[in-house]
Amino acid sequence: MRGFVPEVHTAGGEIVILGNGSPEQAAWFVEDYHIEMPVFTDPALASHAIVGARKPWMLDPRSLGRSLEAMRHGFRQTKVMGSAMQLGGVFVITADGRMPYNYLSRFAGDHPDPGEAVAALAKPAP
Repeated sequence: MRGFVPEVHTAGGEIVILGNGSPEQAAWFVEDYHIEMPVFTDPALASHAIVGARKPWMLDPRSLGRSLEAMRHGFRQTKVMGSAMQLGGVFVITADGRMPYNYLSRFAGDHPDPGEAVAALAKPAP
């Protein structure tokens, strides 16, 4: 999503990261990856449960393919912090409380098209 920050800001939005590690681990994440957006953490996973984020009991084979693809593009996971099996998602929530876009990952490495999430910012209220 990093490359979409200017577009999101132009549309009046903000990208917020919610992790599940400890506050110290969240601080390391911000420092190690030079994150310039708000980062929050929920080690109890309550927010993940509220949105219905999946937590599979085993690794999905599709994750290996996504991992190899990411490595070909220069991305490498260096360490696991927080709940290793907790999956996430992408949510667009407007200032008036609407959610014109949401995506829950089905397996590790399953990410939506960032352009679709950004385009949701421009959707008018019904």
